[in-house]
Amino acid sequence: MRAAGAILLIACWAQPLLAAPSRPTDPELELARNLPPYRAVLQERPLDAHAAVAQARALIAEGRRRADIRAFAYAEATLAPLISQAASNADLALTLADIHQYRHDFTGAEVLLDAVIARHRRDAPARLMRAQILLAQGRGAEALRDCLSLVGHEGAAIWSACAAQAYAISGRLSDARRLLDGALRTAPTDERGSAWAAGIMAQLSLQAGDGPAAQVWLRRALATNPDDHVVALDLTDLLIATGHEAEALALLQTRPASDAYLIRKAQALLAVDPVQSTAVQAALRRRFGEADALGDRTHLRERADFELRFGDPRAALSAARENFRSQRELTDLSLVLRAAAAAHDAAGAREALEWLARTRTQDARLQPVLRQLGVAS
Repeated sequence: MRAAGAILLIACWAQPLLAAPSRPTDPELELARNLPPYRAVLQERPLDAHAAVAQARALIAEGRRRADIRAFAYAEATLAPLISQAASNADLALTLADIHQYRHDFTGAEVLLDAVIARHRRDAPARLMRAQILLAQGRGAEALRDCLSLVGHEGAAIWSACAAQAYAISGRLSDARRLLDGALRTAPTDERGSAWAAGIMAQLSLQAGDGPAAQVWLRRALATNPDDHVVALDLTDLLIATGHEAEALALLQTRPASDAYLIRKAQALLAVDPVQSTAVQAALRRRFGEADALGDRTHLRERADFELRFGDPRAALSAARENFRSQRELTDLSLVLRAAAAAHDAAGAREALEWLARTRTQDARLQPVLRQLGVAS
């Protein structure tokens, strides 16, 4: 959708670049039982860098599990007194880079990772994290170099999943699926990184228009790693798209109250309880308003998605285009194209269409909207 220590590596696989949720003020969304441990971190700061990094990584893992951005803020505060040591401490630099990429400061994360790799060219966690950041920005050729540097240093499932993503946004979808399928067929399901690789395989299947295969891979990935929010969101979308709203709602029942999950909940409820759907939509509008008041621009993907499903297509297009300037995953591309089509504004899709033509990215799901925009398949 990474570690000089296992915590960071696994955390980055499980939740590659899921947008940070807006900061909720609603009491029921504050996760009150977890605030005292978070705050205790600030009151009992470790004295040495090793302990501080371990504590920050534990906070990051918990923040990812709960889709709670505050944990990342506490992790950053824990490391703040040590920032001057990042140039000489790879573990510290990697942890700081992870915090930067989570809040979509890709430039800041890349600077830290570049420095680590300049000192340690074979640092596999740094290479993998940088590859994922480059992929999120649509820089497939650059990402592929980092992915291939992992051969011989990481398991086949890990480097193949990394390379397959780079192939897939460079017009080589068939090669991507073939490469990763071969790696996954020989890798044990409990092998390190196999759940993340299965989630990538599901995304490739969706790009190829193979929904049944995608659902098999998504269920395999989620069974191995139930805390993978990217996989859970993809499976929820697939269930809603195929008319299985009740199953989607059951899946969402145990998920955090992040913007992305609440959008899916509102969508699924439309089919079974429109009144509840309206209430969830109202809560989301309130949260987006709070994020705007804070100047929080990390929620643009979710804002565009929300407006496209329930609001104003032109507002969706504005948010999607701003988001596309920094994030260029297929989800971000699709949002721009679908919002432009809904707003009847083909010119608004120009930048996204130019990127699509330049990269030769293939995605069967885009064909209907491309026809709406008057673009030949």
